[in-house]
Formats: sequence, C-alpha cells, structure tokens
Amino acid sequence: MDMQVRGGAEEGVPAQTSELTYSWLYEQVQVRADLSIYPKPSQVEKWSFRSGLAAACVGLLVAAASPSVIPPIQAAVVASICLLIEVVGFLVGGVLTAKREWRQYAKPRLSHAEEMDGEFNHWRTLIESLREFPRKQREERLRFVTALRQGMTERMGLMYGGLQKLGPFPVLAALYLQFRNWEWGDWAGAFDVNLVAGLLIFTMVLMYAVGWLMVAVRSRLDTYVSLLEASLQPEWVTI
Repeated sequence: MDMQVRGGAEEGVPAQTSELTYSWLYEQVQVRADLSIYPKPSQVEKWSFRSGLAAACVGLLVAAASPSVIPPIQAAVVASICLLIEVVGFLVGGVLTAKREWRQYAKPRLSHAEEMDGEFNHWRTLIESLREFPRKQREERLRFVTALRQGMTERMGLMYGGLQKLGPFPVLAALYLQFRNWEWGDWAGAFDVNLVAGLLIFTMVLMYAVGWLMVAVRSRLDTYVSLLEASLQPEWVTI
C-alpha cells in the first residue's frame, strides 16, 4: 500500500511507494543536491564554459591536422580564432561564477554553516522517509550498492591508478609542457603539435573528463550507502 513521508511535505520529498528503488532514492538525493543558498548558474555562464572547452578541442584538432590535412595559414587562422573564443569563454564564465558565488568567499564559514543547515534538514527528512520502507528492502539495497561501489573503485584504480587523487594537476602539467616556450602573438606556435601528439592530448583530456564523471558517480554511490546505513540505525529517541 502507499505510504506518506513523515514531515516531507515542506521539504519537497514526495510520497513514496511500497517498494524501495534506486530511482526513487536518486530523485530524493537530487532534490537535496539541487538545494543551494547560492543562485543557480545562468545559461550564459554555462555556455561560456562550454564554448571555451569546445574551442579548445577544435583548436587542438586543427593544429594536429596541420600541415598534412589543413594548410598552415588556414590552420593558424582557425587556431587563433579558437584561442580567442576559449579565452573569452572561460573569462566570461569565470567572472559570472565569481559574481554568483562571491558570498561563500567573502564569508566562507557563515556560508558553509548555512549550507550545512539546509542539507542536514533534508538529510534527516530523507532518512525518516527511508525508514518507512521494510528493513529487508533497505538491507538488500545496501548490500548491492556497497558491492557496486567496491567494484567501481577497483576498476577506477586499474584505469587511472593514483592519478585520480591528483585532481587537476595532470592537465595543468600537460598545459605547462605545451606552452612553456610559447610567446605572446605566436598563435600558430601555441598549437604546434603533430597528429600523434594531438591525438594523445585529446585522449588525455577525454579520459580526464570521463574520470571526473566516474568520480561523480562514485560520490553518489557513497551518498546512497551513507543514507541506507543511517536508515538502518536505531531511530532517534523522541522526547
């Protein structure tokens, strides 16, 4: 039979069904993830970063295809345009991001405390709603997601090794090696790479992006495990 969430109407947690599913859990966690004391990124901010990233990829591919496929003059023009779009895109996106999130840097401790308060309220409501499901369902879901998280961690270790703990350092190191001898105005030299080097750079960036995606998925699995474990603990004593 259908069950209603205790105290969930004000927190945005909808009514739940009699069977616990990961889809339902995803929706509830996503509600918490979407809650923020900061304004949401605008479309201009999002597309600024997307344009900059796309321009960087196109510039690398054009430089890698020169001079065997594209004449050097045309490649230099395209690379210069891509570099300009990349710089403007990341600059605009960075300014808009700083303007939107200046509060957490101006008052970091207060902003963090307020954000934790909001997250805790939704976290507590979600745990209470999870306890409405039969204990056997929660235990089964917990065992499965724990095994899935363990397997994903092992696969990431085989693919990325210790690099997954270095954050943006590999990309910064690669950019330094690429631009260490570059001088302002030498736009063609900024992307002076051969086809093999261009493909390697593109593969590195692609693997790095996929790695961040896998980290995000694993973080969500950690959240599921934490919630299910908390829901299986003895309920809080109400005075």
